Amino acid sequence: MADPHEPPAPETEEILDKANALLARHRGALPSTRGEPPVDIPVLTEILQEATAAGYTEAQLEQLERDLRLELLALLGPEFERLVEAKVHDRIGAKIEEVMGLARKVLEAEVRTAVRDALGEVIAVETERLKAGK
Repeated sequence: MADPHEPPAPETEEILDKANALLARHRGALPSTRGEPPVDIPVLTEILQEATAAGYTEAQLEQLERDLRLELLALLGPEFERLVEAKVHDRIGAKIEEVMGLARKVLEAEVRTAVRDALGEVIAVETERLKAGK
């Protein structure tokens, strides 16, 4: 087991920094109607430092890490899903409007062509009928 007084390994430190940055971004993205969380909520590095200082075994630390990841996913998952869904919804809405506008223009052009051709045919037939009737 690692010495609890040694600093964490660089890859562990990097993971913790990324998790803290994600939490900071998430807190910053929350609406201002929610109050700030209490100041005494520990960050991930504090939890792991306390666990290391408490003398947890490597297996217990790995289990703690898995549990923390699952808890973070449970807490952040729905919010992340909502944000992605909102972003996709906006993009899909804009794309649908674009496609419908293009379809409207193409359909309008085809209808005009069909009407013009039909009127030309009707006029030609009526002209022939009138000439034949003289």
